[in-house]
Amino acid sequence: MTSRLGFTAVIDSGQAFETDFPLHSHTRSAEGVSDLITALLATISQTLAGRRDLSDGDVLQALAMTLAIRARMSSAKPESTASLIEDLSLKPQLSADFSP
Repeated sequence: MTSRLGFTAVIDSGQAFETDFPLHSHTRSAEGVSDLITALLATISQTLAGRRDLSDGDVLQALAMTLAIRARMSSAKPESTASLIEDLSLKPQLSADFSP
């Protein structure tokens, strides 16, 4: 299994942002993870198109709430899910170079 996932996000203006994420040791499919990221970003862009009533903070709040809901939908024990979410924390990536 690949231990890292390189990803390029292209915004509506055509500007590309490249990053390289570490993958969790139990990741089954790096390609599947990449596909989900692409689909989620596309859905967010479609939802935001033409809307001025949502801020970036609103988007991040919705994503955090979605993560919590999806975690509860999992068949794993809540303690295991909470531990996994903590393991997956992307705080280091938020301060890393995510440059255009």
